[in-house]
Amino acid sequence: MGNLINISSSFAGALGRRPSTQNISENTNTWNEASLWDVVKETFFNILMWVFLGLVIYILLYIILKMIRLTFEMYYSKHLRYLKITLPRADSKLDKEKETKKDFKEKLGMMSMFYKAIHKLAEAGLRDTFLNLIFGHSKISLELVYDKWEVSFFITTYETYVNLVMQHLTSVYNNAEIIVYKNTKDIVNLKEKWYFLRAASLGKEKDDYFPIKTYKYLEDDPINNFTNVFGWLNKNDKAVFQMVIKPESSSYNEKAKEAASKVAKWKYKNSKKSSIEFLWKPFWILFNPVRVLFEWSDAAIKDQNNAPGASEWDSYKIFNQAETESQKLMWEAASQPIFESSIRILVSSKDEKKSEEWIHAIVAAASIFTDEYNNALDNPQIIEDAISKTITKIRYFAYKYKLVWFFQNISYFSTDEVTTIFHMPDVNYNRSPIIKWLDYKKLPVPHNLKIPKNPTYLEKKNPKTWKIEKVHMKLGWFPVYSDWVLLGWNEYRNKKTPVYFDKKDRGRHQYVLWKSGWGKSVYIWYLARQDLRNGEGLCVIDPHGDLVEDVLAYTPKERAKDITIFDPADTERPMGLNMLEVLSTDPEVRKREMDRAAMDATEIFIKIFGDEIFGPRIQHYFRNGCLTLMEDEEDGGTLIDVPRLFVDDAFMKYKTSKIKNPVVKSFWDHEYANTWDREKQEMIPYFSSKFGPFITNTTIRNIIGQPKSAFNIREIMDNKKVLLVNLSKGKIWALNAQLLGLIFVSKINMAAMARADMPENQRKDFYMYVDEFQNFATETFGEILSEARKYHLALIMAHQFIAQIGWNGAKKWDKPSIKDAVFGNAWTIQSFKVGADDAEYLEKEYAPVLSQQDIIWVANYTTYVKLNIDNASSRAFDIKTIWDQSYEYELAKNWMKIADIVREYSRKKYGRKKKYVDMEIEARLWIAPSED
Repeated sequence: MGNLINISSSFAGALGRRPSTQNISENTNTWNEASLWDVVKETFFNILMWVFLGLVIYILLYIILKMIRLTFEMYYSKHLRYLKITLPRADSKLDKEKETKKDFKEKLGMMSMFYKAIHKLAEAGLRDTFLNLIFGHSKISLELVYDKWEVSFFITTYETYVNLVMQHLTSVYNNAEIIVYKNTKDIVNLKEKWYFLRAASLGKEKDDYFPIKTYKYLEDDPINNFTNVFGWLNKNDKAVFQMVIKPESSSYNEKAKEAASKVAKWKYKNSKKSSIEFLWKPFWILFNPVRVLFEWSDAAIKDQNNAPGASEWDSYKIFNQAETESQKLMWEAASQPIFESSIRILVSSKDEKKSEEWIHAIVAAASIFTDEYNNALDNPQIIEDAISKTITKIRYFAYKYKLVWFFQNISYFSTDEVTTIFHMPDVNYNRSPIIKWLDYKKLPVPHNLKIPKNPTYLEKKNPKTWKIEKVHMKLGWFPVYSDWVLLGWNEYRNKKTPVYFDKKDRGRHQYVLWKSGWGKSVYIWYLARQDLRNGEGLCVIDPHGDLVEDVLAYTPKERAKDITIFDPADTERPMGLNMLEVLSTDPEVRKREMDRAAMDATEIFIKIFGDEIFGPRIQHYFRNGCLTLMEDEEDGGTLIDVPRLFVDDAFMKYKTSKIKNPVVKSFWDHEYANTWDREKQEMIPYFSSKFGPFITNTTIRNIIGQPKSAFNIREIMDNKKVLLVNLSKGKIWALNAQLLGLIFVSKINMAAMARADMPENQRKDFYMYVDEFQNFATETFGEILSEARKYHLALIMAHQFIAQIGWNGAKKWDKPSIKDAVFGNAWTIQSFKVGADDAEYLEKEYAPVLSQQDIIWVANYTTYVKLNIDNASSRAFDIKTIWDQSYEYELAKNWMKIADIVREYSRKKYGRKKKYVDMEIEARLWIAPSED
C-alpha cells in the first residue's frame, strides 16, 4: 500500500514539474535497456519452456509407443509357436562317407545362411511390413532348454512366420525334425511349485559396433561351454538360455562401417557400456545437436594441426597384427545383416542356492565369446544380484513374451555373431550326452505314394435328431478307406502323412520283421481288423491266441456269420482238419491234389523233425503211405492212419486194394513185400514213433483224426469269409501248434492253387496273416510266395529275426532257403526294432538311404519300409504305427457280446461233440480183422 502511495506522489510531482530534455533522454535509454533485457529473458525462458515441453512430449510419446508395442506383444503372444528342432546323430559309417564339411567352422557356417534368410522377415508381406513398422512385430526367440537331463533346441516365432522359418531351416538341415508346439508349458515349466527361479541377462560389454569373437576364430564349438554347465545340473532342475532377435535396418550397417573407418583413424573409441544404458539411451537423440557441435569444433582444431596440403582423413593408426585382425572382424560384422537382441538366462531349481550358482556358472560360460581387442558378453552382476527378486520377475516376464529390451540393454549382433551364440549341434563336435538327438533317422514318403478315394463309413445315431447317419470311419487321427489298409503315418518336417496300402499292391506279399515284445502282433491286428471291416476275405494264424481274440473283438455285426474260429483248445467240440483230404472228383485234378498233399505232408514232418531224423527212407515210406490212403475215394485216410498201414496187415491189404497209381502199388507189392522182417522190426517202430506225440494226444488226435475237415478252405477264400486260427502254445503246446499251423498253411496254399479252374478276374483277394511264420514255413514256402499271387492269395508274414528262416552262413551253391524266397518275392519289406545281424542284411535292402546303425536305432513302434507301389518297391521311408483301441463312434461295449456270439456260432456250426469223435477214431484205430 505504501508503495502505491509513493508511486502516486512521484507521479503527481512529475505532473507539477516540467521535465528537462536531458532527463527525458536518460529515461528513454534506461527504458530501452530494461526492455531489451526483459525481451532476452522472456525469449530464453520461452525457449527453455518449449524445449522442456518438447522433451516431455518426446518422453510421453516414447513411453506411449513402448506401452503400445508391449501391449501388442502381450496380446499377440497367443500367436507364438514353439519349434523344437532335433537333428539325427548322423554318426554312422554311411553318414561319414557322405560328409563333405571339413571342420566345425564349416558346419556352423551353414547356420549363418539361415539367419541371412530370416533377416527379411519384416518384408515377408505388406501386413508384416506394417506391423513391424508400428509394433516391431518381426522377431525370433532362440532358446537352449535344459529339462530332465536333456538339452533341446527351440526357435519361437509368430504363427505367420512358422512355415518360412521351417523352410529356411530345413534347406540348411535337410534331416531336421521340427515339431511345432502352441503352449510354452509344452517346452518347460520354470515356475513349478516349490521351485526357486533365478534370472540374469547378457549383453555386449562395449560399443555394439565392436563384435564378439565368432566361430571363425574359435578352436571349439562354443555350444559345448553351455552344455557342459547344463550337464552339472540336477535332473529336476530346469534352465533356459534365450536370445531374442529382431532384424535391424541397413542404416545400422552404414553407421557400423563409419565407426570402423573412424577406428582406423583414431577418431572412434571403444567405450564400455553402462549397465543402465537402456534408461537414457533412448534420449540420446535430444543431445545429438550438442554432440555434433562439439565434434565440429574438435574437428576444426584438428584441421589446424594437419601438415600443409594434408587433411584429417590422411591420419591413420598403425595397427599390430592382433589389432589388424580385430579391425578386419569389425569390417566383416559391419557388412553383414544385423539383429538387435536381448539375451537372458533363467534357472529353476528346488534349491535356491543352487539356482544362483547355476546362473553364475552359465554367465561365466559366455566368456568364450570374449575378444580382447573388440567386445565380450557381460552381465550386470552387481545390480542384478542386489535386486535379484525384482530382476528375476522382469526377466521372466520378458522371457515369457519374447521381448527385446524391457529393462535391459539392447545389443546388436551380426549374422556370424548370432550363429556363434546359437546354432544346431553336430555329433562330431558336440559330444555332450545330454543333447537331444533324433531317436531315429526320418525319411520322406515316396513322391508317388497313392492317395485313396473311397471312404469307409459307419452308421451312427445322432443324439440330437435320433437319426442314423453315415460317418467317415477313422483309425487314430486318420480316415479309413475301402480297398485300402492304413499302415500308419509318416512325419517329416512337421508334416503328417497317412500311409495307405493299395489292395492291388498287397498281392505281392508283405514281410514284417520285429523283435519280440515290441507290438508286432498289435500291428498285424490293426491291418487284419481293417480287412475285416472292409469285407475282405482273410485268415489269421496266431501261435499265441491274443491276436485272434483282438481281431474277434472288433467284428462288425454284419460279418458275424462269415467268421470261422478254429480253436483246438476247445476239446468239447473239436473241429476236423485232415491234411490228406482230397475234395476234387475230377481224376486228373485229384491226382495233382494227392501229389501236392503228400509232398506238403512230407515237408511238414521234415520241418518238425529235421532231415536227419525224418530221413530219406522214412520220407519214402511216409509219402507212399499218404498216397495209398488218399487213393480210397470212399473212405479216405488221415495222418494217424499212416503208421497203421505198416503195423496192421488187414488194414494195409484193404487200403492197397484201392490203389490205382502203379508206382505206389509197386512200392507195396515189390519193395515193401520184399523187405526182411528184421528190417521191418527195426524201421517201423522208429517210423511210428514220429506219430506218437500226435496220436496219443487226445486234443490233436480228435482234430487230425477226423477224415472230413470241418470247413472248406476253398469256399472260405472264394466267398471272402474269415478264418481265425487260434494256436495258443500255452493251451496245446508248441509241437501241436506247429503241426496244425503247417497243415493250415499247406491247405490254404492248395486251395489257392485250386483256383486255376476259374478265370483270374473272378478270383477274390484273400489275405493270410501268419504271426511267427518261421514255425509254419517249409521248404516249399518259396513256391507259395512265387505262385500264390497269381491266385490272389496275399501273405502278411511276421517274425523276430532273419536267422529263423535261413542260415546266414549259407554258401552260394546251397539250395535257396526260405529267407531267399521271402526277400526274393516279398515286395513290401518292413523292419521295426531288429538286431545287428538283421540290420546288416537289411542295409542292402534299404540302400542307399539307411545304414546298419540307422536300422538298429529306429524308434519304438516305428518301422522302416520299402512299399510296393504299382509293382515297384519304393525307396525306404519311416512309418509310425497307430495305437487306437476303438473305431471312432463305435460302441466298444457291444463288441464282446458280438465276439461271444460269433465264437459260439462257429463252434456249434463246425465243431462236433467229443464223444462222437472219440468213438469214430477208436473204431478206426482198433478195427478188427475180418474172419475171411
